[in-house]
Amino acid sequence: MICLAMLLQVATPTAQAAPQSNAGAAQEGDIVVVGRGIESAQAALDACVARGCPPDQEIKAALVVASRRFLAGDYAGSRQTLLKTRGRTAKFDQTFPVAVSDLHRALNTMGNLDGRPDSARISAFDATDALRAGLKPDDPLILLQRLDTAGQLTRDARIIGARQIYEDVIKRAAKNGYPGIEAEAMFQAATLYVTLASVNSDFRGAAAKWVSRLERRDEPEFAPYRQGIALVKLQLDASTAPRSERAAMLAKAKPLTTRDAFLLSEPDVQYSVSNKVLAGVSGGGGGDKPEWADVAFFVQPDGSVRDVSVIEQSAVKPGSWLSKKTEAVGQRRYAPFSGAPIYRVERYTMVYNYSSTTESRIKSRSARGILNTTDVTKGYQTPAA
Repeated sequence: MICLAMLLQVATPTAQAAPQSNAGAAQEGDIVVVGRGIESAQAALDACVARGCPPDQEIKAALVVASRRFLAGDYAGSRQTLLKTRGRTAKFDQTFPVAVSDLHRALNTMGNLDGRPDSARISAFDATDALRAGLKPDDPLILLQRLDTAGQLTRDARIIGARQIYEDVIKRAAKNGYPGIEAEAMFQAATLYVTLASVNSDFRGAAAKWVSRLERRDEPEFAPYRQGIALVKLQLDASTAPRSERAAMLAKAKPLTTRDAFLLSEPDVQYSVSNKVLAGVSGGGGGDKPEWADVAFFVQPDGSVRDVSVIEQSAVKPGSWLSKKTEAVGQRRYAPFSGAPIYRVERYTMVYNYSSTTESRIKSRSARGILNTTDVTKGYQTPAA
């Protein structure tokens, strides 16, 4: 089974949620998809549209189709399905704010995966606007969606904009009595600045302030975040230590009290990816044939990784980046935990973004690829450990 809202939530090793975060009520409208049949899902969507079904029902059907096309590697088709439904249903945001917001959130993710960062950023803001159209101001769902928008801004290197959102969400969450959301916002901001500090020492002061701000809070809702930030601090210390000392430092990580795969480190790999075939491609063609692979592995209770394998990949054979990535995954170190090994499947997509050239306003695919990571564990059956 696949929960679309989780499946399409792009994640990176440096931006993690705190173990067993209880930031607030889960986003409503999460769509559970069983199986991978695209044809039957498309037929159900077409029938829904033909009979003029309510907007929220069409959105649910479209999300099912889009998620299945995504799993099959049809990124452009997934996005087009969502765009068509948006054209018919976006005007109903006052009546169905959560459903319309879910649609925009899915478009945000597929925009990033299809190499359209500008469209993805607009969809992130549209998701918030849809909730504002039908919910009370400062509803917890609105605040949580704004955190998603801050995450999009960090992807686009708009750090100041992201920080402003974090500060505003913290203020509004405190005012309205949502300590879990307040903790989530602080954790995300602290994680962002610790990550920045790991590559630029100029951010170390800001990172220390955010970490201290979170550590001072002793409410029950902050407990898992304090545990998480301790691991994030360990990541930072290890990243700035001599390479020969890093493994020993990470081995000192305290075991999590919950069963979570919290990534501590992965070897740095430089992906020099350039695809001259895609340079100058606008619209369809090679740009609509993404380069991806689904990689499965087990995280051991001691934090090590075993049984790394490629279980599915795109028709366009992934380049040399895939072997480098799988090797790096095998050398990952997670925080230790108790219980059985954790099964994970991650999809790695080499994304070639659209951008405008200085000579023309026509957008074309960049020849430089960016590796994107998506957790698709829920799309696969867990094998015996």
